[in-house]
Amino acid sequence: MEIYKKLKGQALSFDFLISAAIFILILAILLTQVGNSAKELNEIREKNEMIQEAYKLSEIFFNKGYPENWNSTNVKIIGLQKDNRIDWNKLKSLEKIGYQKSLILLGLKNDYNFTIFNDTTPIYSFGKNTEKTSSIMKVDRISILNGSIVSIQILVFNYD
Repeated sequence: MEIYKKLKGQALSFDFLISAAIFILILAILLTQVGNSAKELNEIREKNEMIQEAYKLSEIFFNKGYPENWNSTNVKIIGLQKDNRIDWNKLKSLEKIGYQKSLILLGLKNDYNFTIFNDTTPIYSFGKNTEKTSSIMKVDRISILNGSIVSIQILVFNYD
């Protein structure tokens, strides 16, 4: 029995300290990687949502809306097309609706701006200013306005 009393275990040995340090280092690296991956996945998700919203917004140029001959007081669904062309009167009605109400009617979470160009000259623009944005997605479409082929630049963005 005296043999057992003389042999005592060492709770803190040099080997234990090294293995604990290696374990903590590996754990810290893994936690950092998990945090970075979660952040990257969140950024990818936000970009995908913005792309979807940009395409959703671009569709208003190719839909008539509801009711078909809507105005700023009776609009349920915004659409800017009439006879397969952009209707100038509907663009003006969109201005009367205002930006905030258009966000609600379009069901958008992010801010937007669209500009209609004749060649490289902007002829109409609607939406918020894109200065100091943190993320921005762009969609270009082509249509007809007042008998001319125009390009439409749709921007969806957010401020962080």
